Amino acid sequence: MRSGNEQGEMSFEKIKKSLKNKTILWKIIALFSVILFFSVLITLPIKLILNYPVHGEILSLSSKARNNNSVGQCNGCVRRAVDGVYVKPEEANYPAVAVMIDNHPDARPQSGIDKASLVYEAEVEGNYTRLMAVFASLYNVKEIGPVRSARPYFIDWAEELNSIYVHCGGSPEALADLAQDNILDLNEFYNGQYFWRGQAKNAPHNIFISSENINKFLEDRKIFSGNNIARNFKDDSPISKASSSAAIKINYNIAEFKVEWVYDAGNNSYVRYLGGKPELTADGNKITAKNILIQTVPATVVDAELRLKMNTVGSGSAVLCQDGICQKGKWSKSQLGSTTKFTYSNGQEMRFNAGPTWIEIVRPEIKIEY
Repeated sequence: MRSGNEQGEMSFEKIKKSLKNKTILWKIIALFSVILFFSVLITLPIKLILNYPVHGEILSLSSKARNNNSVGQCNGCVRRAVDGVYVKPEEANYPAVAVMIDNHPDARPQSGIDKASLVYEAEVEGNYTRLMAVFASLYNVKEIGPVRSARPYFIDWAEELNSIYVHCGGSPEALADLAQDNILDLNEFYNGQYFWRGQAKNAPHNIFISSENINKFLEDRKIFSGNNIARNFKDDSPISKASSSAAIKINYNIAEFKVEWVYDAGNNSYVRYLGGKPELTADGNKITAKNILIQTVPATVVDAELRLKMNTVGSGSAVLCQDGICQKGKWSKSQLGSTTKFTYSNGQEMRFNAGPTWIEIVRPEIKIEY
């Protein structure tokens, strides 16, 4: 029989052993906690960058979804009306936003036009050209511009898209049209809080806006969805069907505005060239398009400032270049506010590849080559 001292010593040894086991257990738990903490610390920012909407970007679309040109890459997705890209249904009805972009040589390189879903290029006074960049989604475009003034025919094209029209002032006729037709516009003259003047360019080529500020304007106006007009879209044709790689040349009257679109078979897209080399944005990005649509529109000079009136209602010739092939057709528009229809020579409606489209508006006397 053990003495009391012996029993006490054994109890004490058991307690020490128990405490030692618990200490080891707590050390293991602490080690796993540290590992878990650092794994979250490392992976969370990556997840945020890849998947999470940017702060301040309402109605935004991730760049991952923006690149889904094929339904197989996006489960349950639908085609977006403006550019045919497959997106989730809740992301398909962002209000289209058309921004007037300065194309004067002093305004180059521009910002944000490589992110546009649709771009119109047309002449203004002095044989210069101007751009209207239409965004189907605004998802962290930090700078768009330089923003320039409105012209009536650009308003006609924006109206048929049911888009919000962003500009800085405009010709007297353009401003009258905006007021008369009750088109929702964002004019820098009266809404300067959404715009800023950059330091790298001289006025008037230095007015900019961002996707965050446009989204703030839409939020202030309580505009959370659009009524975008859809065109007829298709998936890319197999590369093997492409039979022409000749450059598309738009010979506007001034050398600094002559445009070339060079086919890139590897990406089945067209790269924009100015002065014999790829045109780059302010961020150094090339400007590419899946479709080049050349629309011939008659125009006349209407005032001493050499402003133009373009006959956007009526009909005329059109050429659609996609998949390395150019096909002739025609355009027609029955009245102001209606949608311009584009058909092939056989009368079938033109089908566009999903992705960016550039519409080159040319007067009949402008020579085009393809």
